[in-house]
Amino acid sequence: MTTLSPEIERLAKLVGAHTGKTAEEVLREAVEAQARIAGVDDPERRRPSAAIDLERVREITRRVTALPLLDTRAPRDIRDEAWSRG
Repeated sequence: MTTLSPEIERLAKLVGAHTGKTAEEVLREAVEAQARIAGVDDPERRRPSAAIDLERVREITRRVTALPLLDTRAPRDIRDEAWSRG
């Protein structure tokens, strides 16, 4: 087993306290996510994904696109305001 640095252990506990998970769960999920990104995850352990109901997706899309546009700013302006650190 690998010995974790105090900083990694502290961060894992901090995230765990915020999410209601144990430090071990936090670290396992982080390593699993990195394994998927790197393409080295174990396909045998993947959770089966639910089938996508395309008709439901289409219906939701129709309802959302029928809603009135309340913010007439350009998408870039909205994004810039949302991500500003002011």
